[in-house]
Amino acid sequence: MSGDAVATAVPFLPSAARLPSLTGLRFVAAFAVFASHAYLAIWFDGVWEDNTPAMVALITARSGVGFFFLLSGFVLAWSARPGDKAVSFWRRRAAKIYPVHAATWFVALVLINWTGGQVAARQAVPNLLLVQSWTSTFDVYDSVNGVSWSLSCEAFFYLAFPLLIHLIRRIPARMLWACAAAAALAVIAMPLAATVAFSSEPKFFSFPVTLHQYWFIYTFPLTRLLEFVLGILLARAVLEGTRVTVRFRHALPALAVGYPLALQVPFLYAISAVLVVPMALLVLAGAGADIRGSRSPVRSRPMVWLGDISFAFYMVHMLVLTHVYRLIDEEHTASGAVRAGSAVLIFGLSLLASWAVNVLVERPATRRWGSGRAVRPAAGAPRDEKPVAP
Repeated sequence: MSGDAVATAVPFLPSAARLPSLTGLRFVAAFAVFASHAYLAIWFDGVWEDNTPAMVALITARSGVGFFFLLSGFVLAWSARPGDKAVSFWRRRAAKIYPVHAATWFVALVLINWTGGQVAARQAVPNLLLVQSWTSTFDVYDSVNGVSWSLSCEAFFYLAFPLLIHLIRRIPARMLWACAAAAALAVIAMPLAATVAFSSEPKFFSFPVTLHQYWFIYTFPLTRLLEFVLGILLARAVLEGTRVTVRFRHALPALAVGYPLALQVPFLYAISAVLVVPMALLVLAGAGADIRGSRSPVRSRPMVWLGDISFAFYMVHMLVLTHVYRLIDEEHTASGAVRAGSAVLIFGLSLLASWAVNVLVERPATRRWGSGRAVRPAAGAPRDEKPVAP
């Protein structure tokens, strides 16, 4: 990921340049997460050993979070407002994510109790406060609406962003690509650190790792901060006046090679290390297409609309998937055709629910609490990034 490989000097690019392809890519990634969760919820028989489709689904869902963390750093740095105050930034971020989180948290509690389950206060309270990912206790960080563990990481990223962007803006432009490469290498090195730092026993479920190793690589906010920082560094490098020469024809083959490789490497490396560079190339390809005004497969109006509701889609899809499929096939005895039809139905219902949450919760909360006297971006600036994480 050196500067020579991906960029040549061009005049400075304005921060107001829109990046709709990255909005479209958000939904592509969110759909990949949905498809992975749908396979595991509808078709998975509970056996991981020698189950390639299940491992592909697991890796897709797990590695996808790295894309969203990286994308979050890139878009927040790209749209950072000159002279903005930390408190104003934190208020806008809270207005974006917390009302949707609180609404889906409440719905999840209702559904869990409706189906005979129970949630202890030690699970519900950390989840509501978005601090659950700081503990390695599985039934705490995976509690209530389990996908919200990633918002716990995002909340930490947002808290740190004003300091991070201040420090990264002080890095000389000529050093940015080297720093980005160092951040990517740090992500790749984390599995080794987890292997050294934590005991290799007992194993976590049927995986060849322990719970603490898995948590440290997948869930721990400080570890995942590296991908967020990588996104900031890439955005700053482009904003400093480099022309991104990465195209989708470069990023997509890298992903095509990365996924089969992820099936061959030790499990901890498959979570994010193998795919961090292909994911970075994908972000650069989308941003570069918009900067150049070249063709982009994810920049159409429908794709941008889907990207706009992708945060809500992510937050509701597991609730819909879990509880609707239980009504259809609680015993998991349905035919393949019924399961496939159920997946299509659940996808449609998830889209409908996400549109409703976007219209009734996300947009009103953003209008009410996300605006203020903070410096506003120039006309045409990218909309604030909507976080999506698996």
